[in-house]
Amino acid sequence: MRKTLATLFLVMVAGTALATVPGMDLYVPAVGHGLGQVVDGVRANWRGDAWIFNPSTTQPATVDIFLLLRNQGNPNPAVRRITVNAGETRYLPDVVFNTFGADNTYGGLRVVSTIPVVVSGRSYDANVTVVGKGQGSAGQFFSGVPADLAIGLGDSTDIIGLDQDGLQTSGLWRSNLAFVETTGNPVDLTISRIDSNGTVLGSIAQHLEGRQVSQINYVITSIVNTTGTNQRIRVAVTGGTGRVIANASRLDNRTGDPATVEMVGGGREGTYVCKVDKGNYDTPITLTVAGGAVTALDATIVFTDEDVASCTGGELLQLAGPLPQPVFYDETGAFSFVVTNPNVGGVAVSLQVNGAISVTGQVSGTVTTTLTGAGACSGSKTWPLVGAKTQ
Repeated sequence: MRKTLATLFLVMVAGTALATVPGMDLYVPAVGHGLGQVVDGVRANWRGDAWIFNPSTTQPATVDIFLLLRNQGNPNPAVRRITVNAGETRYLPDVVFNTFGADNTYGGLRVVSTIPVVVSGRSYDANVTVVGKGQGSAGQFFSGVPADLAIGLGDSTDIIGLDQDGLQTSGLWRSNLAFVETTGNPVDLTISRIDSNGTVLGSIAQHLEGRQVSQINYVITSIVNTTGTNQRIRVAVTGGTGRVIANASRLDNRTGDPATVEMVGGGREGTYVCKVDKGNYDTPITLTVAGGAVTALDATIVFTDEDVASCTGGELLQLAGPLPQPVFYDETGAFSFVVTNPNVGGVAVSLQVNGAISVTGQVSGTVTTTLTGAGACSGSKTWPLVGAKTQ
């Protein structure tokens, strides 16, 4: 049993991560065509480019590109359809103006494809003068994020390494926060500012309509009106049926150059393959998570002399099925529940699970198994619980 379950664990340890990966419904959270902030007397001139790569070696991709306008719901956004042939990369320069014909317009892109494609975007200031070299640009790249990495009700994500060391553009750095709703449904958010020691300094509420793109400029001082460096922003979904992708920009006020800061992990919803981490006989537990709660359990209970010294024969039992009530986890992913299955061949088993699900798709905690009516095997033992979200 040890060998079999060790192999299972090797399969499950890969958790959710953000990367430039293929998808069929992807979001680029920031593109625009228009004028921006004035820094040292020079006004930014923002542009946005997009690249769509079809990794298939045989199939063309039919791709719909939607322009999601900032600060409003987008139930019927403008759309353009293109074909990306097998192995082809389509480059869409200044996509807001050239593809959609829009000026003084900011928002994001939704890319829906008939087969998986890879999407990358760049948002940049085209009005940067370099001494001795002339006019250039400064900007940031965004990965096209698959919709299934968006966070939903009960989930939260952190964005680290943000600075605002002066009011607006007066300091060396400023930071903006961007987000996009991915399901077409409204959603309520709580956005918190956390210092380098983990202290929550303050929070604000944010509401998004379906497929709304929004940005909070100077997000550090927008939450609490004091400057700060090495700050962390937490975005938590507190209401509604929508889901959200978030990221941030950390901008150098001296050059206007922004750097992209991606959110940590993705939504917690999914299936988690776990194990009770014993010395000799690891035992499997599968947790189902949906709607901000643990909703179902499938556990194989192996009770041996590791659990109770006098248990010479061992007991093998199973607890499986939906939980009597969904067990909601808190903002940090922590949850706790007890399930019982009495009178199976005269033996009653109780399983207490105290755990936490991280935004990177990991499970940690403890499991306490209690057997009654099992003779010399009756007793109780607590073991570590470890696991990860399946891909």
